[in-house]
Amino acid sequence: MGELVVGRPAAKQLFTVSAPLELTSAISMTFRAGAAVEGDADPGFDPWLLDAHRALEAGLRHDLQLLLGFSGRLLYYIEELLFSFNALTPDHLDATYDEYFAYLLALPPAEFQRLGANSVVRVYADRGVTETPPASDDPNEWRVFLWPGITRANVDEVAALLTSPQQLKLRTLALLDGFWRQTYQAEYERWLPDLQRACLIAKALAHPAVEFTFSQVTGRQLPDEVAGKLRAVERVVYCPSPNLGSFIQFVLREPDLILYFNAQSVLRDQPAPRSPRRDATDLLDDEEVLDGLRALADPSRMRIVDMLRDTELYAQEIVGRLHISQSAVSRHLGTLEAAHLVSVRPANGMKYYAVDRARLRAIAGHLEALAEVAGGGR
Repeated sequence: MGELVVGRPAAKQLFTVSAPLELTSAISMTFRAGAAVEGDADPGFDPWLLDAHRALEAGLRHDLQLLLGFSGRLLYYIEELLFSFNALTPDHLDATYDEYFAYLLALPPAEFQRLGANSVVRVYADRGVTETPPASDDPNEWRVFLWPGITRANVDEVAALLTSPQQLKLRTLALLDGFWRQTYQAEYERWLPDLQRACLIAKALAHPAVEFTFSQVTGRQLPDEVAGKLRAVERVVYCPSPNLGSFIQFVLREPDLILYFNAQSVLRDQPAPRSPRRDATDLLDDEEVLDGLRALADPSRMRIVDMLRDTELYAQEIVGRLHISQSAVSRHLGTLEAAHLVSVRPANGMKYYAVDRARLRAIAGHLEALAEVAGGGR
């Protein structure tokens, strides 16, 4: 037997549509799409992102490059703003853009400098280096400090901005508000009902294991750089994105993890609603009706059918709810499937089961017809 160890609680998994989270995703993806627009990267981006970058006013495009281009390839500065808002706490998880902007507006300029410096400290930490920001406002010291985090920004301009906190605050707020009002607000509002629907669908696919939930929702494996750090994660928030395309986007700031998923893919993969068939009693013969009744003549199978009335489930979920062995559940599902009382939908290497309502109605119709004949003979 292995050693006794103290077990860690499973990470809490939440699903939400949040304007601050959506804005953070959209502005960072638009920044990344800029490389494709300028011909420096493979243009595998959603067309909306490319068009959004091209449509930015010159000043806004410049500040996008400046403020997202100094804190490493993971764009830590825009993350630091989000986490300073405590965006993943229950009272902020469904916050509006106006609430987020009002919070940032109330922050003192020195806090923007601290958040900017901390984003660069995180770049050093990723390299295994412990570093602290300069204690002075000497631009030369700041240039040296900032250099490892520079991607697409001018280091001299960033150093001048980080040593002028009031200007850093004004430029940051102008970028966020300009991007929201000129570029993203209309797109967000257009997508909002679908984002909410995709969120509900994803929530129904949740599994206690984060890796499995991510695979179910996205059809992809969790990136190694995230999977390797899950032991330090206590809270995972899944957020649908309308313009993610084939990319995987995440924000990891221990102990929190944000996983964005492609809302369009989730909605596209949703099973089509089943339409009830009328006059289904004529479709079954007596033997088929008897097969159905035999399949239903078991308490566990009746419970399975009841579970599947409102939603699809995969076998492991049914095992957890019935509290019987997986082999027993497999046998019950096989019996129900053979009698055509449940339908099966394969997806992402799993089998999802749902009630075949038309079949149940057909069986019920036969019983009702028997009752009518017996009644008419009195």
